Amino acid sequence: MEKIKILALSKYSYEGPSSRYRFYNYKQCFEKNGIDMDIYPLFNKDYFTAKNSFDKTAAAAKAYIKRVIILFKILFFNSYDLILIEYELLPYFPAIFEKLLKLRGIKYIVDYDDAIFHRYDMSSNLFIKKFLSKKIANVIKNASAVIACNSYLENYAAKYNKKIYRLPTVVLIDRYIQKCVNYQKKESKNFIVGWIGSKSTSVYILEILDVFKEFKNKFQNVQFNLIGFDKSLLSEEKAKEYGINIIPWSEESEIENILEFDVGIMPLHNDPWSQGKCGFKLIQYMSCKKPIIASPVGINCEIVQEDNGFLVSNNKEWLEALEKLYLNKELRVKMSNRNFKKILNLFNNNKNCKSYIKIIKELIITQ
Repeated sequence: MEKIKILALSKYSYEGPSSRYRFYNYKQCFEKNGIDMDIYPLFNKDYFTAKNSFDKTAAAAKAYIKRVIILFKILFFNSYDLILIEYELLPYFPAIFEKLLKLRGIKYIVDYDDAIFHRYDMSSNLFIKKFLSKKIANVIKNASAVIACNSYLENYAAKYNKKIYRLPTVVLIDRYIQKCVNYQKKESKNFIVGWIGSKSTSVYILEILDVFKEFKNKFQNVQFNLIGFDKSLLSEEKAKEYGINIIPWSEESEIENILEFDVGIMPLHNDPWSQGKCGFKLIQYMSCKKPIIASPVGINCEIVQEDNGFLVSNNKEWLEALEKLYLNKELRVKMSNRNFKKILNLFNNNKNCKSYIKIIKELIITQ
């Protein structure tokens, strides 16, 4: 087969985690296997670095105009074998361009690692809910195939498309292995409970602050490292009271920071939005050989089993799970080793890339 040329229309530039893990991290692997991938993000670095709402609005407007120009070029002068789309082509805009791609016979795969259809069908804005509630259904209907990270998203997509593929959000495992080999844990008497996330997911931590307080009161040498936590949600006094250490997120240091953990946690609300999550925090902890504790929501129930972590539903269960891991180092080691083995077998970029390439080639051959 001649060299395959594909276009990825991601939502974000490399700075956006979803785009980085679902698109950019495959570029090198694709190229090694005869697939050239051009990536054109909707929102680039200017959008992330905007200092105020005016600058952000201006960056968004520029992004939409640029995306529309690219789409017209594709519609009339397409030179790609396949298009990859993250979520949708234009957020909060009808699925007109997705329909035009279908009419022009241009095949595209649409990729989901979040239940973004709920931004429309569960919107508090009546206009959005009325006119865009079926938007993502139409995007999926016109796609040649759909890639989803979990069963919740698969089940939604299956209502509108027969070609559904499961690809979890995963890490570049070689990078994690290298960091683990070179890592030396800092001297510390503290037992470190860790979390990594963003401003939008920081609210889940607030739900278990009482657990933090009780656990720290019972075992004094306890510390909670929160990477990427929204500082505005917690005063310095409160953070000190609960033993919380807030660490700014950076791509360069995130693995080293997770390696400091003794256990990784992932609390969630049991709601439709959380059902669509891919459990990526757990994948990162496991890739760093850490035991895990998580809320029994969505894909967490598939990732966390009795032999590699704990699923907990309330404060009492959170506290019991933390105590078990605190008191039993042997259990922590066993769970850590099982987690890393699971990553090597199921959740890593090398494995995903082979599956992704197979999907792409199958779709192109059937043209």
